[in-house]
Amino acid sequence: SMETVVATAAVIMLAFYGTYTLVAHGIALGFGKRWLHSRQQKDTTAAGDLPGVSIIKPIVGCDKNLKANLETFFQLSYPKCELLVCIAEPDNSPAMSVVRGLLGQYPTITAKVFVGGEVVGVNPKINNIMPAYRQAQYDLIWICDSGIAALPNTLQELVSHMTSPEVALVHQPPYVGTHVNSFSALLDKVYFGTQHLRVYLVANYFGQNCANGMSWLIRRTALEGVGGLASFSDYLAEDFTIGKALWTRRWKLAMSTMPALQNGGERTLTSYQARMVRWGRLRATMMPWPGLLEPFTECLVLGLLASVAASHLFGVGVAWFMVVHVGVWLCSDLLLLTIIEGGVVGPLWKVLGAWTLREVWTFLLFLEGVWSREVVWRGTRYRLQMGGKAIKL
Repeated sequence: SMETVVATAAVIMLAFYGTYTLVAHGIALGFGKRWLHSRQQKDTTAAGDLPGVSIIKPIVGCDKNLKANLETFFQLSYPKCELLVCIAEPDNSPAMSVVRGLLGQYPTITAKVFVGGEVVGVNPKINNIMPAYRQAQYDLIWICDSGIAALPNTLQELVSHMTSPEVALVHQPPYVGTHVNSFSALLDKVYFGTQHLRVYLVANYFGQNCANGMSWLIRRTALEGVGGLASFSDYLAEDFTIGKALWTRRWKLAMSTMPALQNGGERTLTSYQARMVRWGRLRATMMPWPGLLEPFTECLVLGLLASVAASHLFGVGVAWFMVVHVGVWLCSDLLLLTIIEGGVVGPLWKVLGAWTLREVWTFLLFLEGVWSREVVWRGTRYRLQMGGKAIKL
């Protein structure tokens, strides 16, 4: 009968709700507390035994924090590395002026500058860094976006995960640095410190391919074994496709205990919306079924469905269920945010405002994301194909 079908659906919904909330939040909080920042103050390898590392910094444009971010890489305490700066614009660009100033300020640092890149595909980041990648001196290559700031011992921490020859890639969970000077920046911080981090931690806990490419250390011999960097240039999400290629070849992907500290220029609600829509469309084309099921892992959609199921089976009030559900979910997210921050993020009323906006807005952004396969990245429009390849329009 129809009643039996509805009751069965309600039972399945509540079973999924209970399993997902307990597993996702429990693992994220437990694994996050145990792992994040656990090696930050430890140099696990003697300086004389550290392998050489080539650091590739792709730069496009020149925001107000470029100098401060790039300078942190001139101040690394790692004893054996080279810094390869890749500037997409011509020699007379503002970014080149910043780089030249830092080269003069730190003359003892081994550094090279590459201008203009090399077109090997549609991915502008890969095109920008290809000359540096070809000329990199070392097998270990740290590719890190220009909007990331490093701590002096960040590279030691990344290399400490490379002691096993089975590890091909070490990636940092993306986060937002401590300098949050706008509500939009706080929204980014809340997103990367709650929903994004929860999924990231759970996926890595179970050893799945979930490696963000904002900052990662990769073994070039392993990358060449799956086709080399240029072979992934037809994908905009090169981080996912490279991680997948390594993962399917049984290479290990290790997660750093130190987050990648984003410290980009001006953040706006419009830029947040654009990134969420772009990422949503990329996921929908690379992983269609997980991408379409994303709303069912979000607080409000999942809570509403579970509340209707609980009301049908047990007569629980939908409103009361939602109040308790949202309250518990919020507390879990605030704890997770505190874990990755290493302290309390405040003021609380602003954090609550950013959290509420993200939770309410996310379903609308999802709908906007699945509506089209076109994305805009740094002013260029692309059409995505199923599987993740992109065509420049």
